[in-house]
Amino acid sequence: MFERELAALKRAGRFRERRMFHADHPEAIDLASNDYLGLAHKKRLFKRAVQSLKSYGCYGPKASQLVSGYHPIHAEFERFLTRTHRFESALVIGSGFLGNLALFETLVRRNDTL
Repeated sequence: MFERELAALKRAGRFRERRMFHADHPEAIDLASNDYLGLAHKKRLFKRAVQSLKSYGCYGPKASQLVSGYHPIHAEFERFLTRTHRFESALVIGSGFLGNLALFETLVRRNDTL
């Protein structure tokens, strides 16, 4: 049904398709994921996180903090960040996209240059 459109994308070098992730390349540097700190493969850290979640009785995100509520684990993590980095305060947001959206909505005003 979309053969012509797909062919046009391929000719333009804009055709993209999913590829299976291969964990057998430890030398690869992942610059495209949300694992900015490289923590996704730290088994000890993962086990500690699982234990922490078990103590709260919740096992995954449900909705934004404004919808589902501000959970004690959020406050604990923000306090950890402020102590560790000597920040005045911290606000944990679910993704880089949401962080940028919040930043631009909050700080940028009319006639500002971004």
